[in-house]
Amino acid sequence: MEKRKNHFGSQRTRTLILFVLLELCFAFLIYRLFCIQCIRGDDLRRQAAEQYSRKVYINAKRGNIYDTNLQPLAINMNTYSLYADPSIIGDRESVAKSLSSILGMSGEEIMQKLRSRSRFVWLKRQLQDQEADEIKSLGFRGLAFKEEGKRFYPKGNLAAHVIGFTGLDDVGLDGIEKAYDPYMQGSLQELVSQKDRKGRDLTPREIGYDEPTRGYDVVLTVDEVIQYVAEKELQQACEKHRAKSGSVIIMNPQTGEILALANYPTYDLNQAFSTSDDHRRNRAIRDLYEPGSAFKMVTAAAAINEGIVKTEEQIDCENGVFQFDGYTIHDLVGHGRLTFSQVVEQSSNIGIVKVARRLGEKRLYDYIEAYGLTGKTGLDLSERAGFVRPLGQWTKRSMAAIPFGHEIAITPLQMLCSTNAIANDGIIMKPFIVRRIIDGQRTLIEFLPQESRNPISSRTAGIMKQILIKAVEDGTGKKARVNGFKVAGKTGTAQKASDKGGYLPDKYVSSFTGFLLAKDIVISMIVVIDEPQDIHTGGAVACPVFSEIANQVMQYLTVGQRFCSVVTKSAG
Repeated sequence: MEKRKNHFGSQRTRTLILFVLLELCFAFLIYRLFCIQCIRGDDLRRQAAEQYSRKVYINAKRGNIYDTNLQPLAINMNTYSLYADPSIIGDRESVAKSLSSILGMSGEEIMQKLRSRSRFVWLKRQLQDQEADEIKSLGFRGLAFKEEGKRFYPKGNLAAHVIGFTGLDDVGLDGIEKAYDPYMQGSLQELVSQKDRKGRDLTPREIGYDEPTRGYDVVLTVDEVIQYVAEKELQQACEKHRAKSGSVIIMNPQTGEILALANYPTYDLNQAFSTSDDHRRNRAIRDLYEPGSAFKMVTAAAAINEGIVKTEEQIDCENGVFQFDGYTIHDLVGHGRLTFSQVVEQSSNIGIVKVARRLGEKRLYDYIEAYGLTGKTGLDLSERAGFVRPLGQWTKRSMAAIPFGHEIAITPLQMLCSTNAIANDGIIMKPFIVRRIIDGQRTLIEFLPQESRNPISSRTAGIMKQILIKAVEDGTGKKARVNGFKVAGKTGTAQKASDKGGYLPDKYVSSFTGFLLAKDIVISMIVVIDEPQDIHTGGAVACPVFSEIANQVMQYLTVGQRFCSVVTKSAG
């Protein structure tokens, strides 16, 4: 009997223990469900979503860049970029080895990417079509392609320093591409890319999404024909004279439109990242130089505008050597007495300094500021401001140097804009290089001519115009003449300043700045050649370049009838 009771008790105990264990199991399961559903629910749902989807950002098609006649200068091409999900790649070494020969990358470089814990790594951006086709034929799991736009420049190096270039992410890094990047980029579309049960990406068409809004197009004032002529003749001149570099800018002085902007050396926009910074630099608006005798236009116009000299007044040019406050001033060719007009025509340093002394430091400095030579012109590119020491820091030497273009540093664009004041009746128009921003056929923004400065009177501009015509017909600018047209302008020959002070005896900047007048056409142009090796005067080096470019441009404009003589000016 006692035995039966013990057996019953032990069975009851076992049942109780089993029941407690079951209760604990149920409690643990309930706790686990609570943790999964309530505590870790959001995190687990996110992890699950990541396994079957991922966010992809789709860039809109970038807007194009056109010349003034809507010839394409920058367009987009479709290309494929390769990425990987390392978590679903099996034999990584085999994949890396196979991709290495196709992509031109080392196997170790690819392996480093495939070792990433990220589920998305770029292997190579913007593949060639042949590369993409070969990789697709391999059929490796875990590799996929994203279609992207690749910037393409159909004219290669034409207008390279104006257009600029973009990076791999289609963001503008230089030139118009950078300055107008917000307009050309368009919208950025976020796409949640879904995967099927085998881990393959579904295409946007299969899951449905809206295409991002395309970027706007930019229409330049630059004419590709004029640009080509400027680049060709500049390159030939620099190579002929074994020059270090050079720049040419052509403008419509009545509107401020830039018709061409060329630099040498240049580069192919499609190979921008394999080009040196030196070749990519926009010298025409970034490099400061001492303009030399071309600056005499500013000094002479100021003197005439102030009424302190008359064009036929005789100036003693001291036969080429003159002592001024302890400094000796030389002329390249010695002259006795010249009229003031001849002082400019024959480019006498002594004559212009004598007249500048009447003008005085204060008024000369005020005119330098009135021309805008201590600041920027306002062009929509990354230009550099000019430099002249504040008036309080001028020395006795300053008035023996600044009147003929030393101790002042400006860009070629600033010198040309100063010349435009004479070509345009005393008014400097703000330079601009973008004509319109368009969306298809619809114009969104149109850029109109704007008056920038008015440093001299219309009367002064008229007098200076006649002086500069004579400077080309009878003076130092004879080689700038163009058959059938009136040319006005001024040569410049300046020794280059040394970093250690003073000037380098064998290094010069040669230039010619002027404008060409016809019945319905007015163009202005500056030619700057840096460090020509054989001859160095502006008349011998820069003038022939001006003449050759102007001759071809005028034929194009008159025969092609591509130039509008009706100018609408708006203040601003």
